[in-house]
Amino acid sequence: MNLNMKFIDMGCIIFLVIVVAAGGFFFQQNSSRHSSRIKLEKEQLLTQKNNWNLAKAKLEQLQTQFKEKKTQVLELNKRVPKAPQMGDLLSQLHALVKKRDITLIDFNHKPAQEFERYKQIPVNIIVNGGFLNIYNLIHDVETLNRVFIFEKIMIKKLEGKNLCQATLLASVFQQ
Repeated sequence: MNLNMKFIDMGCIIFLVIVVAAGGFFFQQNSSRHSSRIKLEKEQLLTQKNNWNLAKAKLEQLQTQFKEKKTQVLELNKRVPKAPQMGDLLSQLHALVKKRDITLIDFNHKPAQEFERYKQIPVNIIVNGGFLNIYNLIHDVETLNRVFIFEKIMIKKLEGKNLCQATLLASVFQQ
């Protein structure tokens, strides 16, 4: 009977070791799965955080670009009047012509051509004067507080004189 008790004790110990080993193995597997899941979730959170930071930086960049474009549009709106104001333009041109010692031969404009958001008014200007004075006049007109786009500039030398005649075809705009 003593021998049977030894075998039973030995069997119980072996069974206990097997149960503890199996429990340890399953605990380790579960712990390993849990830690790999946590690691995966941390990586996903880090990826989401990086994506969020990129989106935030892109949003800030877009907001900056929007502010710049808004400023440009407001500036352009100031330079494109709601009414044609051709009299004011002629007065400004006359002052520039006087300042540059040039003779204004002709100033006329055609009816406005309508586009989606603005109207384009073709303008024809003919002046006589020195080449450099005409060149400076063109620069002065381009830098007026109004959108003034030259489409064609023709300059020819007048015979017998040291003067040039310039025909300037341009467009001005209104809203």
